[in-house]
Amino acid sequence: MSRFPSKYADNSEQSIGFSFIRVYNIWHRTIKTDLAEIGLTHPQFVVLASLGHLSQNDQEATQVVIAETSDIDVMTASTIIKNLEKKELVKRTPSINDSRAKKVELTQDGLAIMKQALKIVEEIDLQFFGKLAEDRESFNHMLHRLAEE
Repeated sequence: MSRFPSKYADNSEQSIGFSFIRVYNIWHRTIKTDLAEIGLTHPQFVVLASLGHLSQNDQEATQVVIAETSDIDVMTASTIIKNLEKKELVKRTPSINDSRAKKVELTQDGLAIMKQALKIVEEIDLQFFGKLAEDRESFNHMLHRLAEE
């Protein structure tokens, strides 16, 4: 191959996808490193935060509801929940609404670690995205537009 077959061969910074993944990787590396210090992976944090959010409205959180809320496929959510249960951060009990499903709840330890993790992640977000200054709100709006289905 003599020439890289991309229209961005001469300037990869013009590729939105390439720029996006580079920025995501920088942000994600910081999140992963800081959450590892309290024994959580980023997906575990996402599930705990989703569960915390759902529980504030007294909504029964099943594996499927958590997967939908966190935009994680159901089988991956199941694995994450099982690992969180082993750490005694969540507990599963029979669902009130669906005999085939399990209700997932935060334990006291789970609630405490979720609160600790939220502080860490929100501080990282504030510092990382704070670089955008007055463009931060606009950037967040654009991300929501891209996420619309």
